[in-house]
Amino acid sequence: MRRWMANPKQLGALFPSSRALARAMAKCALENLDPQEKILELGAGTGRFTQALIDAGIPEHRLICIEIDPNLGMYLKKKIPKARVVLGNACALEEILNAEQLSTNIGVVISGLPMLNFPALVQKEILRGCFKVLKSKGQFLQFTYSPFPSIRSQCFSLTKTRKCWVFNNFPPAAIWSYVLE
Repeated sequence: MRRWMANPKQLGALFPSSRALARAMAKCALENLDPQEKILELGAGTGRFTQALIDAGIPEHRLICIEIDPNLGMYLKKKIPKARVVLGNACALEEILNAEQLSTNIGVVISGLPMLNFPALVQKEILRGCFKVLKSKGQFLQFTYSPFPSIRSQCFSLTKTRKCWVFNNFPPAAIWSYVLE
């Protein structure tokens, strides 16, 4: 609660994502993922989605977690030591991944970022970086509490698909998939 009060636009939610939402996100991520492809997670936080991916069978070494909060980043590094946890801002994604030599073979991006809190220019910068490193037709997965997509797909030439609703979350959340046309 203290973290949210200090910076609600960065954290985005007062309550952590439920295990049900994390499992649903992992299921969506695994749909078209090749066995050697990596998963990039933006805003990994406490690792709820990361752990769901591991529980679903993804080896830790195939996970790249980007986190802006140094305290959460250190927590993740201890909790999931074989995953690549990188401190940084998702707006500089391409530069971060190039510097860490991690910009290849990314099959899906999972976002825990509060995209609705970001101005269109910030969204655009994040998406530009994601689709530069994603494989062709790779998915950008985003959850939102809104019944509407959190990304203006027509502004970015994206095909959007609502993958599912997760009602066992507070508040209920929808998972959307975005693919570059």
